[in-house]
Amino acid sequence: MLNDFGHLPRAAEDLLDAVARHAARVVADCHRWLRLLGPAAAVLERPLAELERAAADVAGHLRTMLDRPGDPVALWRAGERWRLAVAVPAAARAATFTAGSLHADDRWQGPAAEAYTRTLPPQHEALLQLADAAGDTAASLREAAAALVAYWTAVGVALTGLTAQLATAATATATPATAPAGALLALTAASECIATLNALHRALTLELERARRTQQTLLTRLTDGPAFPSGHWPVVAAASLSDASLTDGDASDWSLRR
Repeated sequence: MLNDFGHLPRAAEDLLDAVARHAARVVADCHRWLRLLGPAAAVLERPLAELERAAADVAGHLRTMLDRPGDPVALWRAGERWRLAVAVPAAARAATFTAGSLHADDRWQGPAAEAYTRTLPPQHEALLQLADAAGDTAASLREAAAALVAYWTAVGVALTGLTAQLATAATATATPATAPAGALLALTAASECIATLNALHRALTLELERARRTQQTLLTRLTDGPAFPSGHWPVVAAASLSDASLTDGDASDWSLRR
């Protein structure tokens, strides 16, 4: 569905054109019969005016969205890059930053060797935090992509239903006797479609806003908390590691374990 996403907005635009054509036909037919209906013409005047406004509302609402329909494919690919290029490697590297995985301290001893071992837990925690944040970023981007696909799919369904009902209404307004019923059917269908589109728009807005807040929270996880002191990666080389000599005789010398 993602790779075929482009056809969803295009289909919505085609359906919107069909909606406009059917609505215009209903309005034109009814105006043609007004002078023949006599007193009954008042029954048509109000729903016709409301139908024209409703059809314009449907078009206005969706034209704005069609100008910028979103790009779920790009969002999904970005999520996969976060997962494969950051989350997975960071988790794999974190597994190597443990005393059990590194064996230098099995053969060496002394203050420098002990300081080296003490650098492992902060690196391990920072890498885990990075892996978790990157994984959650990937999930958030994929959810936003899925929300866009779901939105445009639902829009297509709503417009398909409206098009079918307006076509039926246009058939009814072809004769004066059934024109009032056709106009009311068209107005009811358009009003229901507008309500559906508004609900879909609100749901998409809430989902994208939730994704935005999630992204902001993820950023703070990489710039705050004990894993990243003062918003920085934990120091790898402490002062105790600055002298790795074996022979100068100071207290930081590395020496083989006996």
